[in-house]
Amino acid sequence: MLDFRPPLDNPLLIGFARSFRSFVLAGKMKNAEILVLGDGIERFKQFKGKHCMVCPNHSHRHDPEVMFILSCLVGEEFNFIAAREVFDWNNGWNGWFLQHMGCYSVVRGAVDRESFKMTKHLLVEGKKKLVLFPEGEISRQNDVLLPLESGAAQLSFMALDELHKTKPEEPLYILPVAIKYTYKNDLTSVLEDLIEKVETKLGIKNSGETSLYKRVRAASEVILKTLEEEYDLKSSAEADLNSRIMGLKSHILKTMADVMHVSLPATGSHLDCVRVLRNTLDDFIYADEEELPPYQKKIHEEKAEKIKAFYRDLDRVVRFIAIYDGYLSPPITQERMISVLELIETEIFGEAKIKGPRRVLITVGKPLNLLDHFAEYKKNKKAVIENLRSDMSEQLFAMLTEVDKQRESVYVS
Repeated sequence: MLDFRPPLDNPLLIGFARSFRSFVLAGKMKNAEILVLGDGIERFKQFKGKHCMVCPNHSHRHDPEVMFILSCLVGEEFNFIAAREVFDWNNGWNGWFLQHMGCYSVVRGAVDRESFKMTKHLLVEGKKKLVLFPEGEISRQNDVLLPLESGAAQLSFMALDELHKTKPEEPLYILPVAIKYTYKNDLTSVLEDLIEKVETKLGIKNSGETSLYKRVRAASEVILKTLEEEYDLKSSAEADLNSRIMGLKSHILKTMADVMHVSLPATGSHLDCVRVLRNTLDDFIYADEEELPPYQKKIHEEKAEKIKAFYRDLDRVVRFIAIYDGYLSPPITQERMISVLELIETEIFGEAKIKGPRRVLITVGKPLNLLDHFAEYKKNKKAVIENLRSDMSEQLFAMLTEVDKQRESVYVS
């Protein structure tokens, strides 16, 4: 079973990291420049000392580092919630570092009481702002927002309920933050080199085609055909690319559900199904085995090891969950082209490399004061949580869209 990892905030380590944050930008983030747009820093500072959960979109693996830099820019320290499995990376050293930087774990989709209790405690205490990524998955796309989970609003109201007992007039806020990654330079030559490597790996001979769009589309069709064969899926000869992509994702999810004897939501999206299956996997793999006799424990561990491979399938579905035919319709920004190429790169090579120096743009949204909704929440919890989830989603999407109007985009063929 995955044991809870609490935050072990180490002032010396946090202070060291804040002092040398330029090395994070230069090293791990490859010379990224982080800019908070408009009066975002000043508006953020207005909520210093307030009970507040900060909810950014989650398009890239470097989002936690970006939020750490934001904490430096606004002169505060944050706590972070992270998926429990990341604490075991690098033989546990990743977890040691995360905990001492103020992070704590949650088993996604499970009733993780210790994690919920910590979330409530930190929000009620209000000494630091708490960062939670409400999408629950990395979207891997700059201008796409996955459907938000309800956990941010739900946990915040739990904390407000506790806070209300002693300080009935004290507000608690959810603050949306939009993060958008852009590139400082024209990276056409870099992308041409990458698509050439992809074509070589896929056995595609370039006939002299110069359009990046056509070459990426051809590579995508080869990958799709290969995966259809891998998962024993026969698509109709008349099916268009969209139908085949949707059919493959549905087929992968249904196959997993059948093996695991799980009923998927009849009207749910692919992401809803991913969440159900991931939660089921977590529940089984990390079940408490201490009470089992030795033989039964051995059998459980063998099955758990076998079905861990399903995580790869779920990650594959999530990677392509927002891709559709027409996603790269002209005019194509290089960021959008890069997001698709990075999905292909990850699928083929196992990881995607940063293409060049980035400019990360941050927009601070309008805070949602849960105290304004508390009376209605006591009457109809589900409806109020859904409304707040919807408000947060609309804000984040609007902010991501607005950023494009404030910059000069680079387009590719």
